[in-house]
Amino acid sequence: MFKKFNLCLILFVLFFVFVNMASASIPKDTLVIGMNTEAFITCDPAQTNDPPLNAIIYHTYSKLIHVGYKDNKFTIEPELAESWEVASDNKTWTFHLRKDLTFANGDPLKADAVVYSYRRVLKLNKGIAYLFSNNLDLTEEDFTAPDDYTVQIVTSASPSNIVLNILGSSIVASVLNPKVVKEHEVDGDMGMAWLNEHSAGSGPYVLKEWDRNIKLVLVANENYWGEAPPIKNIIVQNIPESTDQLLLLKKGDIDVAFDLTTEQLIPLEKSPDVHVVSNPQQGNQFLGMNMGWGPFQDVRVRQAVKYAIDYDAVMEVTYSGFAIRCQQFNIKGYFGYIEDNPYDYDVEKAKQLMAEAGYADGFDVEFVTSTEEYRKHAAVVLQENLAKIGIRTNIVTMQASQMYALFRQQGVNLIFAGWGGDYADPSGFANPYCNYRAKQIAWRLKWYDDYAADLVDAGNTEMNEDKRWQMYRDLTNYFQIYSPFAVIFQPLTLWGVRDEVKGWSDTVGGYSIHYDFTKTSK
Repeated sequence: MFKKFNLCLILFVLFFVFVNMASASIPKDTLVIGMNTEAFITCDPAQTNDPPLNAIIYHTYSKLIHVGYKDNKFTIEPELAESWEVASDNKTWTFHLRKDLTFANGDPLKADAVVYSYRRVLKLNKGIAYLFSNNLDLTEEDFTAPDDYTVQIVTSASPSNIVLNILGSSIVASVLNPKVVKEHEVDGDMGMAWLNEHSAGSGPYVLKEWDRNIKLVLVANENYWGEAPPIKNIIVQNIPESTDQLLLLKKGDIDVAFDLTTEQLIPLEKSPDVHVVSNPQQGNQFLGMNMGWGPFQDVRVRQAVKYAIDYDAVMEVTYSGFAIRCQQFNIKGYFGYIEDNPYDYDVEKAKQLMAEAGYADGFDVEFVTSTEEYRKHAAVVLQENLAKIGIRTNIVTMQASQMYALFRQQGVNLIFAGWGGDYADPSGFANPYCNYRAKQIAWRLKWYDDYAADLVDAGNTEMNEDKRWQMYRDLTNYFQIYSPFAVIFQPLTLWGVRDEVKGWSDTVGGYSIHYDFTKTSK
């Protein structure tokens, strides 16, 4: 009897320990995120331009100012600079730094570090350096430090919304520690190789470890100049398959799943342990046609493609309807946006246009997209749509990094891909979509159109708000008719989140323009 009692007691104790170990497998001060990180290349803010990775790297650096997100609106807030003003010429901006700022290693952060960081962006000319060089027409000499706590920037005469949003939300506006970067220079690379997998900033976190394709680890910055974040450790685990992310989320082995499909997320609404968070994505998805290739040189073929798409079916198969139909370069909520979707699913109209262009029998074309599940599903629907008007496609899927590398070389004829905004102003979409001189997606699809490019340039500098609004409306109408883009939808970004995680909706509000782990707790 005594032995039997002891055995029961031992089993009870073991069960109690096991249950508590399982429920405490992730400490309260640690956040574990499951994400497909295979496309991540570098953690250097001057080189990277990948929204999920940017959202992580944002937290290892600070910027002069910060773009916040409140009540579905973007706001400009102080960060390293406690105040700023622009001169009457609308070009000369002066930022006044806080006193006693430090980098993560304890070095003082002064105005010369800001100047060094921004000049470095232009010297390297990688990532999204074009925001400085093209959008604001900045040169290295335009960044100066009159004293330790003052930074002056002389831009082109741009609307303040553009200037402040670029400086407040763009990854290239991150401020690096010049001393640390210079210590790790190799053959004049300005620390690029070292910064691929390290950080040298002043943000709330420090990049402690990056074991590629396994995990990336951030730890709280003990010398952070702002309020200490509740979460002290952030672990980003590489989990390429959404089914694996779902399983680990349900088990409590990860706190947040980044890449679940809508089919996987919808049932989670009834889960006792997990909830779903959604926010409008700062980007859109498009079917792009290379205007330098055969049939796509004819505007009637491009319009036929736009009429051939079953937009609702694509949104349903990709996001189960969790998307906003959008047939323009701009996105809902941005200046200059008016809901305007001129293309309905009309196969007969599309066939008529194909015949008028001399392609009644159709043609064959290679169709490239990436390996994400939603893109593969969309590609199948688009393939079926195009087949109805004689466009026979061979779908080729590849890793996103490989696809975009090919795309940047003007190496695709038909592609389903997306574009995310770099800052919260329509110029952040007008430049890539409509201005081939910016050498972005319009250039990659060989849309060499001076009228569109000139309208973009005019919108970038127009100070009168009413005139600027009309410019974007004119550009939108022209884009919808002549561009090689069949823009399909603006998706909602969805996350599966454990119930013990608090504040995730505030963390990802305005994703990916605004992303703030300091809002998360358990």
